[in-house]
Amino acid sequence: MAVEVKNVVEIFVDQYLDKTLDSIPGVCRCEQCVADIKAITLNSMKPKYVSSSRGEVLSKLKAFDQGNQVELLCIVKKAADMVMTNPHHEVVKKRGNVL
Repeated sequence: MAVEVKNVVEIFVDQYLDKTLDSIPGVCRCEQCVADIKAITLNSMKPKYVSSSRGEVLSKLKAFDQGNQVELLCIVKKAADMVMTNPHHEVVKKRGNVL
């Protein structure tokens, strides 16, 4: 079995980012904005690297998950606010909606 080095925080963010963004009204879901929100979120959280087989990474992720969902929600909301205030894409307005 191959041993891998993985950042459990990045796996956790990947699993919960879409669900967390669903709870934020008006957040832009374009590829650029979502990538910016993910980058800010990951830079705001302390990385947790593990070296183990795939099964062990999954069990460590589950343990990490239980204690960090609230922290992730708060950090993603702050990151989304930052990106919505200063998006890197061109803002297109149509009938008052941001696309």
